Amino acid sequence: MKTISTRIRVLIATAAVGALATFGYAGQGIQYWKTLGSESDFKQLKPGADVVYVCNMCKTLTNIPIKSQEHALTLCKEDSSMTCPSCKKTSKVVIKRARNDAPTHTEVTYVDDKGKECGFMAIHEEKQ
Repeated sequence: MKTISTRIRVLIATAAVGALATFGYAGQGIQYWKTLGSESDFKQLKPGADVVYVCNMCKTLTNIPIKSQEHALTLCKEDSSMTCPSCKKTSKVVIKRARNDAPTHTEVTYVDDKGKECGFMAIHEEKQ
């Protein structure tokens, strides 16, 4: 009987800690970040904007200030490369096109040497 009440107390304590943990978070929520997934997203970037390269390998964010429109377009140019400053892994830009979609619909992805998606670009959006 004592082990059953101990288990129930542990479950209640775990549920209480879990409920309280939902109130604490670090940083801004995901709703403030927009993934740059198409070439048109990169064309809209203006000089002075900051984008972030998110490395899925080492779980880091790297801030990249946009210097010019041409600089923004080099970040999504097919076969260009991006090196993560933290883990020093190099990713290659690959443009995905669906067979049945219009040629204007493309998706910019960053893949490792094995073809596995290893990162993405995002930009911070201000909520109004």
